[in-house]
Amino acid sequence: MESLSLNGQNSWDDHWHGLDEETKKNHFRLNLPLEGKEPSIDDTGIMDSLYQQTMRHQGDMIEIIRAFKAVTFFFELDRSLVQDGPYFICYGSVLSRSPDAPRFTRLLISDYPYAQFFNNGTSLGYISNDDICKLCGRYTKLVEFRVRHSSDQADIYLRFARLFHRRISAFPNTIDWFTKQQKLNAVFGQPNHKSILGPRQSDCTCQLQRQRDIPISSPGNLKRPHAVRTRTRRKKIRGNGD
Repeated sequence: MESLSLNGQNSWDDHWHGLDEETKKNHFRLNLPLEGKEPSIDDTGIMDSLYQQTMRHQGDMIEIIRAFKAVTFFFELDRSLVQDGPYFICYGSVLSRSPDAPRFTRLLISDYPYAQFFNNGTSLGYISNDDICKLCGRYTKLVEFRVRHSSDQADIYLRFARLFHRRISAFPNTIDWFTKQQKLNAVFGQPNHKSILGPRQSDCTCQLQRQRDIPISSPGNLKRPHAVRTRTRRKKIRGNGD
């Protein structure tokens, strides 16, 4: 007789049927088939066989990997909305929480050379190694798009190929939601003293780029400060006998 408390499929079915169709896309279950007779719970001799079955039936692991790669990226507003006629321009950056962004980006481009970000069907640009900061090694991709109102919903996703795409972290969401999360409209100032860029180096290239109005020089073009030497004149003091 099957124990309901040990049957994880029943709990999964209850959870699955309570989700809407859009949310179901972000939930996965690796339901592995069992070959042969179901062993007893204390049959340790069957462990090696069960392990081999697990390795042969891993389900749609590629799609799960793509989902994890997509949510490695997240979005931040670089400033409040800028009005442009009947629209508002949203200036922001796609960032990565990967601890090794250069390697993660190289591997992603190697597997999906035409991967690019989209917002509601409009391209925001391809993933490129040029988006890696040469000073701090962080991934920072400047993006901009138009909305009619701050309550409009943005939906940024990573398109790996023509048939495969996954949303990045926290999407879909309204621009108001990001403004509130980052406290861009805080009346008495933000906890980080109105710095929406976080604890990065003040002279980091990627941080200056996000300000959008400061010209950037690449690290190779930075000139060494020229030292200017000045000559000091020694004042000659004459004695009374001179």
